[in-house]
Amino acid sequence: MDDEQLKTDLRTAWEFAHRHEHWVSPLEQELKGLSAQDASWRPSPGATSIWEIVLHMAVWNENIVDRVQTGENVHPPEGAWPALPADLDEEAWSAAKSRLRASIGAVDAMIATTTVTQIEASPYGLPDLLVRYIHMGYHIGQIVKMREELRLR
Repeated sequence: MDDEQLKTDLRTAWEFAHRHEHWVSPLEQELKGLSAQDASWRPSPGATSIWEIVLHMAVWNENIVDRVQTGENVHPPEGAWPALPADLDEEAWSAAKSRLRASIGAVDAMIATTTVTQIEASPYGLPDLLVRYIHMGYHIGQIVKMREELRLR
């Protein structure tokens, strides 16, 4: 398999990790209609909210782009689980969703424009990128279950 075919396959798999319902519940579908109040709800004390999961996914998507582009073993400057904003209003919730969408686009663009050699040479290499696919699917599953709980409330 040549590098261009591998990049095409990586981009296709990335899309399937968050968009196609035959593999996961589409992320956009699961975020649609959630209010800021819904997104900040916690199923139990100490549990994470959908909003926190959205921010968590965004920083780790941004992180893989940083790792590949810089070649450095960097971690999210905000930490793995960024703090929620002071105001949990609709504007801030919309900004969090926009950040996640932008981070998904950034990963896709990075795959499209970066050589396979550069991805492999980055800290943790190609497996680091592939783990992000699993990461997205896992957290989308959490959001699905939390939405089910919200409907039962």
